Order: sequence, then C-alpha cells, then structure tokens
Amino acid sequence: MGFGKKLNFDHAEYYKTCARTRSIDEQLAPKDYVLEHTKPLFTDLKLLTVHNLHKIFVLNEIFKIKKYRYPIPLFTLLKNSPDSMRSCQRGKIVVPKYKLETSRQQFLYCGSTVWNEFKSKASCLDTDFLSDMSTSSCVAKNKFKIFLHGLQSSGHPQLWENHNLTLN
Repeated sequence: MGFGKKLNFDHAEYYKTCARTRSIDEQLAPKDYVLEHTKPLFTDLKLLTVHNLHKIFVLNEIFKIKKYRYPIPLFTLLKNSPDSMRSCQRGKIVVPKYKLETSRQQFLYCGSTVWNEFKSKASCLDTDFLSDMSTSSCVAKNKFKIFLHGLQSSGHPQLWENHNLTLN
C-alpha cells in the first residue's frame, strides 16, 4: 500500500514500502496479515471510491445535457417526469423501459436512475442549483462531490457499509 499510515505486515522496518528483501529466517517467521482499513484513508484524503466516481461523472454529464441542451439527441431522450410539478418529483427524469438486461448498462437508463436517486436522496439538501440550471457545471460537480463524499464517509468510521456506495 503506497499511502498507508500503519506499518506493513509484521516488520516495522518495512514502513510504507512495497519492495523488500528478507533473510530466510524472517521469511519463515509467523506473519500477521491483518491489513489496514481503507475507509479512514479515503475519508482523510477526501478520495472517492470507484462507485462514487462513476456517479459523479454520470450526474455531471446529465447536468450538462439538461443545462446546455446538447447533444440534442440525448437531450430529447431525457424526458422530465410527468409528475414534475409536485415538489418531491421536481426535476426527475423518466427512466426508460428496457427489454434486455444489458439495456440497463446504457447511459440513458443508468444516468436517469442515478439522477433520480440523487434527487430523492438530496431532497433535504440545497438542490435549488438543479432546478433552474443557472449554476455553472464546475459548481454543480463540486456540490455532487461534497454530497457523495459525505455519504461515503457516514456510518461506521472504519468499515464500509452498503449505504456508503449506493444512493438508494
């Protein structure tokens, strides 16, 4: 582990290193393979997991498509929910129907699902920046990142939980 804070494995002289040479006696010694928990490192360094990085990119792309109305073919496919006049449904996107399981991996399905989950989860937060689309994409991306980092670092301080990696 290149950025760990604890001593690696069972030898203090191998602090934060990857390549080691040991004598045969040290190699045969009993080893302690308890590894350092990664969640505190992600929290301290303000890193996002791969799951949340994917969500940030999807949310940012959907935001830019809705704001700039470009590319036009994707914008026309992103339809607002018919119940969007109600306050709890405002800004949500109709999730397209799919026939094959592989269709769930397409950007349109994945993007609208992540967008709607974010809107549901962040309804208690300041989401006014999403209602009129006057916010710059950099500010929106920063707010997405702050929200996802808060969600990721919530719960148990050392163990990853399911709600750290999902929006629902």
